[in-house]
Amino acid sequence: MTYLPFSADWLTGGVRGLPRLSAWAWAWSRRLLRLSSVRLGSVRLVSVALLLVMGLGSMAQAARLDDELLARDKTHQMPDLRPYPAGNQRKVAFFELMIPLVVAENQRIAEQRDWLLAMRKRAGDGGRDYSEREQERLNGLCDQANLPCDVTREDIGVSWTRLLLRIDTLPLDMVLVQAIEESGWGTSGHARDANNLFGMRCFSRGCGIGPPGREYRRFESLEAGIAAYFDNLNSQRSYAELRELRGRLRNAGQPVRAEDLIPTLSAYSTRGNAYFTTLYDLLRWSRGLMRTVRERLAANGALS
Repeated sequence: MTYLPFSADWLTGGVRGLPRLSAWAWAWSRRLLRLSSVRLGSVRLVSVALLLVMGLGSMAQAARLDDELLARDKTHQMPDLRPYPAGNQRKVAFFELMIPLVVAENQRIAEQRDWLLAMRKRAGDGGRDYSEREQERLNGLCDQANLPCDVTREDIGVSWTRLLLRIDTLPLDMVLVQAIEESGWGTSGHARDANNLFGMRCFSRGCGIGPPGREYRRFESLEAGIAAYFDNLNSQRSYAELRELRGRLRNAGQPVRAEDLIPTLSAYSTRGNAYFTTLYDLLRWSRGLMRTVRERLAANGALS
C-alpha cells in the first residue's frame, strides 16, 4: 500500500509556523484517519489520509485521492503531490518523501566508500590477495564508477584515487534543491509518471516519456531515479570538476557544502548563472524547513 508520506504530528502543529487543527477538527479527523506503517527501504513512515482538513475541500476528494494512493502497490512510487496546496503543506510532503530516500542513498555510498578505503589500506600494507568475492565487488564498484578496471588477485587495474573520487556522497541540500527545481516540487509529469525528479533525459525513441528524441528517462522506482542521479554526477565526464573539488575538500578535512558544488553544475542546465542563482535561492528559502523536517524524521527513527 502507498500513502503520501505525512505524519500526524505535522497536522497538529509539529512544524513551526503551520496552524494547529482545532480540537473539533482533530476529533472528527481521527475518524477519517487510516494509519499504516509502511516500509520504504529502511524507513518507517506513518501516512495520514486527512486531506479534507488540509484544504482539499471535501471528504469525497479526500477519499478519491486516498483510493488512488492505495492502488499503488509499492511505497517508492512517486505519489501525486498536486492536491496539496502550493506552499508549506506541499513542501513538507515533498521533504518527508525525499529526505529519507536521499539519506539512504548517501548511506549506501558511504558504506561502499568505507569498504574501499579499508581495501586501499590493506593493499598499502601488502595485503593484496583479493578473494573472488572481493574481486567481484571491486569490479562492480568500478562499473558503478564507469571506470575500466581489470581486477585480479593482485591489483584493481585503476588508481585508488580515481575510484574513490567517484564513490562518494553528495550534500543532501544540494540534491534536494535540484530535485525541487527539476521537478517543480515533485509535480512535473516526468516526476509523477516516470519517478524522474532530476530532469534526466534519454535520446533514443521510446526510451522514456515525452517528445521522441528528447524524452525523459523512466525509472522503476524513486530509489532507482535517485541512484541514477548520483551515478550521473559521480561518473560522467561533465562533472569531473565537481568530483575534483569534492576530493580536495575531503583531503583538506573541510565539509563538502552545496554552496561549493553548485557552481560545478554548468553541464546540468543551459541556463548558466541563472540556474545557479535559482539553486542558491532555493537553498536560502528552503534550508530551514529541510532542517525541521529532517530533525523530526531523525527523532522518529525514520532515518536509521
